[in-house]
Parts: sequence; structure tokens; C-alpha cells
Amino acid sequence: MNIEISSPVLEGNGDINQGKCERIKACIDSFLEANPRLSLQNVEDKTGVPISTLRRITYLKGNPQPETVIKVFLALGFDNELVLYMKDFHPEIATVMALKNSHNQEYEYVTNEDRQYFLEESNFLILSLAYTTSGTTEEEVRFELGERGVSKLQELLDKGIVLRMESGRIVGKIKDFKLPFSDVKKRVEFALKHYRLEEAGGINNWMSYQTESLNEAGLKALKSLQQKQFNERKELIFNNAMYLGNLKVYSTAVSSTFLAYKDSGVLE
Repeated sequence: MNIEISSPVLEGNGDINQGKCERIKACIDSFLEANPRLSLQNVEDKTGVPISTLRRITYLKGNPQPETVIKVFLALGFDNELVLYMKDFHPEIATVMALKNSHNQEYEYVTNEDRQYFLEESNFLILSLAYTTSGTTEEEVRFELGERGVSKLQELLDKGIVLRMESGRIVGKIKDFKLPFSDVKKRVEFALKHYRLEEAGGINNWMSYQTESLNEAGLKALKSLQQKQFNERKELIFNNAMYLGNLKVYSTAVSSTFLAYKDSGVLE
């Protein structure tokens, strides 16, 4: 995201800039506290923001530009805090961000206390099963992961990450959840490990890849598609002559099942 906009010109602008730096510094400090082996140099590597700029911010000096703020908050996993920051200091940008994410408003951010459980690979399959419409059961988890999986499931129940319904089925704590982008990247890695490649090409487990050439307008149109519309509408862009160009665009879609299929009458 590349946004060019100046900070609001208000009385006491120095105090405003200090307030901006304090909010960004809190984000950086929180990240470093959670990762004690890392330093400000690692933050530069992760965010792409020069360390000289980061130092000015931590010293509560300077006037952080929106593009810098976006890089820091998103790369360090503070998506929700970024929205609050923009509402306070750049309401115009907050409005644009809200419009771009309007299709995602029904989802609720996982709390900071619960995020760690979503970043453990040993929990990935259990949480993926539980956070479906029908939820999961101990039998399903045992079928996939054995007694060790049932033990992990009980831990998640004890922590309140998943809940047992009166019917006995186990569901996610919140109906629809979302994670900061940095956490989502980690879960994509887990998904690739758990995808049953030997079943690729079947009706339930398939992959679709496509590379096309678009111009800037085509790329912009593609990026503006809502996530829920992407697979249905991307062809309208890829096959539109007005969007043809020299930018190579790669897209992929994956469909996968979490549970192995068995003969009729057996757990599916």
C-alpha cells in the first residue's frame, strides 16, 4: 500500500507527532519483548523501514509518515492496532482501509492472549477442524492425530480456545476469526505441510494455478476484488482486452479436505 498524505496540521502538531511515535514505539517494544533475541536491526529487516527512521521513532522524534506506519504495524502483526492508529491520526486513510476490508468486517480478531495457540503447528489441524461450521469431535481428532491429539484438544478446551457444546461437538471460541497478516503467513506454512499432495487432482483436493499478463489498471482491478468473489470474477479481468499488459500476475486457488475419506459408514 503506497499512500502519500501529510499529517494533519493542527495546533500543537509537535505533541501529535510525539503521540504518533509513542504508539509506534509501543508496537515495536511489544514485538521485541515477545522476541527477546531480536533487535531493532531485525525490525528493519522485517519491516523494510530504515533503522535510522526506527531509532527516531523510538526516541519519540520526527513525523512518521503513514506508509512507514503501515509497514511497521503490518509486518510486526499489529493489524488491529493499525486501524485504531489511523482512526486517531489519519481518519481519511482509516476510511479507505475500512472500505477495502468491508467484506471482512464479520470476522473478529483473535485476542493477543489466544494468538499463541494459533501459531503452534501441533494445534493447526485441531483448530482447523473446530473452527468449521459443524465443529469437530474427540473421535475425529483421535482418528487423525491419535491420543496425543486428544491430549492437545483437552488443553485447548481447558484454555477456552475451543468450547464443547451440549451436543458434545467441539467448536471454535468465536464464530468467525481473523489473525494479523504476519500470523496468517505462518498458518499458510502449516497448511502447505498438511495438504495431502497425493490426493491432488481429485474432486475434493485440487490446486489451480494461473499466470497472466496485465497492465496497471488490470492489476488494480484484480487487487480490488473481494476475497469471496475472487475465484468467480478473476477470469473477467484476465480475459478482458482492456487489462492486457506486461505485468506478470500469478494466482492460485486451493481446495483441500481436513479429514481422510473412508468407506461408507466409517468416519468421514
